[in-house]
Amino acid sequence: MELAGLSLIKLTKDTIIKPFDCGDEDLNDFLVSKAKDYQRELLAVTYILENEERTIAFFSIFNDSLRVQEIGFASKSAFKRFLSKLVSHPKRHLEYFPALKIGRLGVCNTTKKAGLGTLIINFIINLAIDQNTHCACKLITVDAYDQSLGFYEKKGFTYFTETDKGKDTRQMYLDLTPIINASLEEQVAG
Repeated sequence: MELAGLSLIKLTKDTIIKPFDCGDEDLNDFLVSKAKDYQRELLAVTYILENEERTIAFFSIFNDSLRVQEIGFASKSAFKRFLSKLVSHPKRHLEYFPALKIGRLGVCNTTKKAGLGTLIINFIINLAIDQNTHCACKLITVDAYDQSLGFYEKKGFTYFTETDKGKDTRQMYLDLTPIINASLEEQVAG
């Protein structure tokens, strides 16, 4: 991907990570100190958006499996409502739902609010859609930092439950089914 002097690259052991600061020490440290280890250990794949001088943004993704019993619903009816949103026959639901997880996503301080987060989410959605040609992927999940909740809400992510409200991070998901169905309908119509 090339965007006006920006390149999106997949991190490798030989990648030289250019300076980066998103204002969050945990995210900064992950990119500089841990991303290559996660890649080497097959725990996450990291992509970097950079220009000639610095890293503009990065994100790490990995395969996930949502075990619905572990979410911690407030009641059985909340659990049933959640299942009915995800599957057409909740009585025959799977115990696990295949997912792609956004492990980390950071945009440098100087380019926040420039639309790069949206660009990255769209790229991740397209990766998940492509993954569905090889192996099922129903959801994109994220443990969103409190300051990022509004961003993910605008992108269509939903909270799994209200039990984590007020915590530092909240579990959110994006159901890919309507996105993929709309894409298939466009292909048929076009």
